[in-house]
Amino acid sequence: MRFGLIDLIRRTSTVSILHELEAIQFESPPQLQERQQALLQGYVDLVRKASPLYARLTGFAQFPVIDKAFANANRAGLVNPGYRGKVVSKKTGGSTGEPFVYATGVKAQSYLWAAILLSWRVAGYRLGEPVAFIAGTALFGTGYKQRIYYALMNVHMYSAFDMSAARLEAYAADIARQRCRLVYGYASAIHQLALHINKSGRRPQFRLRGVVCTAEVLTPAMRETIEQAFGVPCFSQYGCNDAGVSAYECERRSGFHLITQRSYFEVLPGGRLVSTDMANDAFFLPRYDTGDLVEMAAAPCPCGRGFPLIKNVVGRANDLVEDSAGNTVHSEFFTHLFREDRRISEFQVVYDARELVIIVHCADAAFAHPPYLERIAAALAFDTIRFAVNQPFVAIKNGKHRFVMRVDNVEQALGETLAC
Repeated sequence: MRFGLIDLIRRTSTVSILHELEAIQFESPPQLQERQQALLQGYVDLVRKASPLYARLTGFAQFPVIDKAFANANRAGLVNPGYRGKVVSKKTGGSTGEPFVYATGVKAQSYLWAAILLSWRVAGYRLGEPVAFIAGTALFGTGYKQRIYYALMNVHMYSAFDMSAARLEAYAADIARQRCRLVYGYASAIHQLALHINKSGRRPQFRLRGVVCTAEVLTPAMRETIEQAFGVPCFSQYGCNDAGVSAYECERRSGFHLITQRSYFEVLPGGRLVSTDMANDAFFLPRYDTGDLVEMAAAPCPCGRGFPLIKNVVGRANDLVEDSAGNTVHSEFFTHLFREDRRISEFQVVYDARELVIIVHCADAAFAHPPYLERIAAALAFDTIRFAVNQPFVAIKNGKHRFVMRVDNVEQALGETLAC
């Protein structure tokens, strides 16, 4: 009843799409591909008819791969003039250096929330049960309409911007008091709460069924810490809403099932993910470069779901460290470097033209790092490469944690963080 009322207010069809996705997810890959091709053909016909940018192109194969810069420069040609439904304005790109405002329609919003609910369902959630959101502005809004919707959804919101020890203690107690059945939010924020619970040695009497992390990379060490703290399985969810990408882990947690009812995806050489949001009939972004690097599984998941499986989300293509000599490594370089070291719970790489600092949150205050310095120095040439142990991470405005950050001045960025 709660979600039916939300659909009525928003004029969405989230519940019916959720039921549809639950029903078709176990169809065979050929069956799902046939569904996808039919949806793609309808989308291509609509785009060619409505957009002057694509009117003279004969088919999808002629559509160019586009990005945020193209969309910002050609906004008028991407708006569907025939769309008459509710338009929802969205903003993304603050963490990637390319701010981007786009729009979605009712169908795309319905698919977005249906996919989120599907990921929750795998974790044991039942519609209407209380949920704890731990996130920033990139995940939930702050207006009065949003507060009404979250109240109807039975969602309790906890800000990722204030993660002090006192606040974390209050969060844990309130999640238990509200009898939340699911925790959902930024991987880094949930991980911080889990670290606090484990460190305190006092785990509240949670009534959780599961935890679902989103918006950021969930490392194996983070997952282990979260499961220890909350006593339930921890799942990860992957999405890129401007591209229509929604993917979720199943019970096996060996990859992300990519929902092809909304996304027509392509993986370019080098792993770059390009996607077309076939559900967004208000603002066209065909063959949109997500900027994410992925690795697809060679075979479907043994769980029986037919959706294609993303074996690994490597990270954003701009999560690269590049020195003045042109040497580059991806954030995955550091993830692999530290993954066997159980003393390290989280890390962040901050660098400018001359200096690179690796901030590590570590249980060992006397953390010894010369071997790591030698390995990093063999791959990258900076005037200074050093570790900062247990210092605060450099934050971005929406509250997310970035593994790699290029800044104008490292010392200034670190100093401002300590001052806060």
